[in-house]
Amino acid sequence: MKQKSLLFLILMALAIQYGWAQKKPLTHDVYDAWQSVKSAFLSSKGNVSLWEVNPQQGDGTLYIRDNRNGRLITLPRGYRARITSNEKYVVAQIKPLFSQTRDAKIKKKKAADMPKDSVAIIDINDGNIKKIANVSGYSMGRVEQPVVAIALTYKTPEPSMIAEKEKAKKKKKNKKTKDEAPKAKVDKDAANDMLLYTFATGDTVRMRCVAGYEINAQGSQMAYVARDKKNHNIMKLANLSNLDIRSVSAEATFMSSPKFNWTGDRLMFMAATDTIPSGSRHCSLYEYRLQGGLRTVVSSDDSSKLIDGWGITDKSNPYYTRNGNRIMVGIMPYVAPDDKTKYDFETAEPSIWRYDADLIPPMFKLGELKNGTSQVTCTIDNEGNFIRLGQSYYDRLLFPDLSVTNTALSVDNTGRILEQQWDIQTKKRISVIDTYTGKRTQIADCKTAGETISPDGKHAAWFDLEKHHWMLANTSTHKIANITESLKVPFYNEDTDTPSEAAPYAGVVWTSDNRGMILTDRFDLWYIPLDGNKPLNLTQGNGRKDSIQYRFRNLQPSTDKVGFDACQPIYLSVYNYRTKENGFAKTDLNANLQQLEYGKYTYTSLCKADSANTFMVCKGNFEVPMNLWLVNDKWTQLSNINPQQADYAWGKPELFQWKAFDGTPLDGVLYKPDNFDPNKKYPVIVYFYERNSESLYRYFSPAPSRSIVNIPYFVSNGYIVFVPDVVYKVGHPGKSAYNCIVAGAKALAANKWVDSSHMAIQGQSWGGYQVAYLIAHTDMFAAGGAGAPVCNMTSAYGGIRWGTGISRQFQYEQTQSRIGKDLWSGFDLYIENSPIFDYPKVKTPVLIMHNNADGAVPYYQGIEMFMALRRLGKPAWLLEYNREAHNLSNRKNAKDLSKRLSDFFNHYLKGAPLPDWMKPDTPYIINGQAKRLY
Repeated sequence: MKQKSLLFLILMALAIQYGWAQKKPLTHDVYDAWQSVKSAFLSSKGNVSLWEVNPQQGDGTLYIRDNRNGRLITLPRGYRARITSNEKYVVAQIKPLFSQTRDAKIKKKKAADMPKDSVAIIDINDGNIKKIANVSGYSMGRVEQPVVAIALTYKTPEPSMIAEKEKAKKKKKNKKTKDEAPKAKVDKDAANDMLLYTFATGDTVRMRCVAGYEINAQGSQMAYVARDKKNHNIMKLANLSNLDIRSVSAEATFMSSPKFNWTGDRLMFMAATDTIPSGSRHCSLYEYRLQGGLRTVVSSDDSSKLIDGWGITDKSNPYYTRNGNRIMVGIMPYVAPDDKTKYDFETAEPSIWRYDADLIPPMFKLGELKNGTSQVTCTIDNEGNFIRLGQSYYDRLLFPDLSVTNTALSVDNTGRILEQQWDIQTKKRISVIDTYTGKRTQIADCKTAGETISPDGKHAAWFDLEKHHWMLANTSTHKIANITESLKVPFYNEDTDTPSEAAPYAGVVWTSDNRGMILTDRFDLWYIPLDGNKPLNLTQGNGRKDSIQYRFRNLQPSTDKVGFDACQPIYLSVYNYRTKENGFAKTDLNANLQQLEYGKYTYTSLCKADSANTFMVCKGNFEVPMNLWLVNDKWTQLSNINPQQADYAWGKPELFQWKAFDGTPLDGVLYKPDNFDPNKKYPVIVYFYERNSESLYRYFSPAPSRSIVNIPYFVSNGYIVFVPDVVYKVGHPGKSAYNCIVAGAKALAANKWVDSSHMAIQGQSWGGYQVAYLIAHTDMFAAGGAGAPVCNMTSAYGGIRWGTGISRQFQYEQTQSRIGKDLWSGFDLYIENSPIFDYPKVKTPVLIMHNNADGAVPYYQGIEMFMALRRLGKPAWLLEYNREAHNLSNRKNAKDLSKRLSDFFNHYLKGAPLPDWMKPDTPYIINGQAKRLY
């Protein structure tokens, strides 16, 4: 009997081993088909669920589920779906077939000739689907949806022209005339047509030449700009119940899209009559009231009276306050038309950089000022008075629900922008503004974060970065109180290791009854009554006691009311710092804390039905794809993505702990291959970027690399991947990286199943810097991969972040680069942390990626690193992807990088042959093309 049992166990072991052996390693060919769940949405009563399942490349599917009976409707290539409030219909766009779009790109078709979207209208009850082709989008009311407006991608002639053409055809057919039939032409500058579809009847009505448009929240009115030719715009209003259409404005050469107030009985728009081909249009602002007709809110002449040379332009962005009684609009400098007497070939084009100016030229070219969207905020009161509220571009205004107050909060940086070049935590002037008169009263001048105003405007709050506490101000008396000092717990980020003031963990959540606010410390949530009563820990202090992080999740419906409804449950995400487990919970203003879900998973895309205790959430971990679940009285799995994963060798994560060389305890994640054998030796790739141990239960899709190693791919192919946390000491980021990463690698290498002679490091951006540093200070790694690295802090300090045009100096003095001093007072630190000066000691082969359109790290840093190593005869390769930014955005380039990363590490860690592209006698590759010199 014992022999039979032993034989059975041996056979079982062999079967398991054989089964594992049959699993394939991931290849770069699997990426396109790997799926994810996107755009999950629940109807207001929770009776209908929507979600998309999309491959990384190819055609996805929209799923519509009737949760009352489990019926499932699928719409191939569906996306941008909405459910009507009565839960009877779903409207969605349909993408063209991926193959059709690809063929059109191959044939280099113009944009106008590319395959177009369709719109589908799905009856949830019977599954009937109506489709309308050649559309660019659709719109419905926010609250009610009797009609859907469908924007077409084409235009049709006037009906009278079509009738005339048909009449001429008949005459010609009857041989009564030899004249050619007139062509029903459409002006090339006319807007495209629109279809209005009525759900109740299924009727459609075509509307011609619809430019900008908007449907009010109730779905009863649609305002639109009718443009049938160039410089010919008229605002029209359509009653969607009877399709009565009226013109509500005179003709204008320019007209903005309309905007309704929240109650849907007013709309506003800008218009101008000038015909200038360049420069700013001088606009007037108009309002149409359904019960009162059209009025001029502010004329172009009046808008230019506040500041000479400024006014409302075509780039202004007016909007209603939430109650709809006030209009806010920005004014900006008028830009003069181009001078037609000057010619480009005779006109110099200097950019002048001034030492004492607020901004430098790249900030104009790349920031908001490039598009003319930076504005000074003004308002118009009920008597039509135009009142300036903002001081400058740099004055940020915060408005409460203005139905009950005339107060606003100003957070003003005017005059302090230049110093933000090196100090991003400059002081801010906080003022209370009377929106009826424009009068402002300054109540504070300090370094702040999280500035906010209560829904009723009676209180303002901010986090004082120097006092490290939340402050509460009465906007009437201007009295300021420290509201967290008595709680004896830090509300600033306790893990801050940058040379800046620690910021708060989260912003203020006001209650809609204006009685209190919710604040967050590292672990717990607190309710702070505004009347001075004792604060209440909403999570009972369990967070700090058990090292669990609770975070507020707003699952309430979007309504006209500002603030959180305090009568409703407060839903929370949950994270355990020790075990890295996740979940969610709920509490209330009586601190009735209840755990709802908790485990070794990651939870994302949590949403709730507006009026039912029905939820949807994506749930998964490293080994289980992120599938969508419906949660009410039970858990129901809705999606089943990536079943093919079962065919591939995968891996398992585990928490790995060690001590840095200075004794600091650290966490990291260790990913081991399937069928891990402790008697084998495995090559190791160490990837790092700040702290990532919280991702222990995160799912990673096999995907082309945008910049970093794809963990599932390498683990599937027999690597161990180690992701260590890194903590820093200000002034010594390089040594800090060594202290944590090398100590972690050595602790890992102490295990007999680690091939310590075949370990590599890889990082991108800040991680790329650390690779650049480590290869100059240790030779324990067989290879290194550095993406967008800084190798010379003395030159990078003076660089520009070309994505925004701002200087990089603040980054070294205050944020991630962690020097804490300027270049001159901290010169020795900049040298210490610039690995380029130690590159004669490098023994580690390195693969660098740095792209010529990098908007974060200067591209020349990668070149400096490569040229230094090249000059010193060190093995180094530089990948430069043309017109790519900090991380690759073009999928074809990401696929290419993935292959080259695996080529590189396979060679140095597994002994694979040196790939051709790394050999000196193969053609150069320039922008993807092979070039030979001999």
